[in-house]
Amino acid sequence: MAKTGRVAVTGGRGFLGQYVCKQLRASGHDFVALERQTYDLRNQSRVSAMYEDLQPTVVVHAAAACGGIGANVANPARFLYENALMGLLLLEEGRKRGLERFVLVSTTCVYPESAQIPYREEDIWEGLPTKATGYYGVAKRMLHQACAAYQEQYGLGTAILIPTNLYGPGDHFEPENSHVVAALIRRYLEAKRGRVQEILNWGTGRATREFMHVNDAARAIVMAVEHSASLAPTNIGTGCETSIAELARMVAAAIGYEGSTKWDITRPDGQPRRCLNVDRARDVLAFQAEISLEDGVRETAQWYAERNP
Repeated sequence: MAKTGRVAVTGGRGFLGQYVCKQLRASGHDFVALERQTYDLRNQSRVSAMYEDLQPTVVVHAAAACGGIGANVANPARFLYENALMGLLLLEEGRKRGLERFVLVSTTCVYPESAQIPYREEDIWEGLPTKATGYYGVAKRMLHQACAAYQEQYGLGTAILIPTNLYGPGDHFEPENSHVVAALIRRYLEAKRGRVQEILNWGTGRATREFMHVNDAARAIVMAVEHSASLAPTNIGTGCETSIAELARMVAAAIGYEGSTKWDITRPDGQPRRCLNVDRARDVLAFQAEISLEDGVRETAQWYAERNP
């Protein structure tokens, strides 16, 4: 296993960043978790100060200006500007100081709305991203190209990872910020405690998504840190589709909810299918997700219930 010098993790106090730091610690790496209050990555002088103060040889860029669909629709220019700016400043100031490796945590929002399922990395540029999150996706696409340019001109080692939908203990459970796994856990736990006999979920339940435990994603990121060569955009996921109805069943079982689940078919399902092709991660990184969705949902539900008695 290749060891590095110091690893700086942007967004190191966030949901994914905390797991990356745990994996780095377990693998014996010297690392530091960056906080926005100390190093505002939108400010060139603060990015320069970060490199000067901490002297990292590797940066894992997990920080992002992002949010749910509503936040993306309300802030297209801010999400485009801040995400592009943070990545470019980290690359430019880093190459001036001999940064050896830059690991970019990207997003499935880079994929075109028209992309075939499962998403393949070769299809990223085959059309425009989904409109609602398009500007965020465009900013990340630009950083893909920036990584290639800095590798070509300056010899900077880069790796680009595209994780699927993440969940796990420490996820965001607030109604305005939560994604589907956390949202369902909260809903079913509240229904059980309130002795609600029936839950009405949006849509048909037939739409499919791919879910990966955050600890698996963090493990893949550390593998990319230790990888000796540059890494083209690489999907990080399970390669498995799960219907929302099956996910709801898993959550109900994990919570111990014994009421019934109904589906409001007048409400939208959203995109019918979403899943990643994970061949490149398997072939190049030898990465494979290890935590089953059922086990991960059970762990996450227990974590949330214990902290919200």
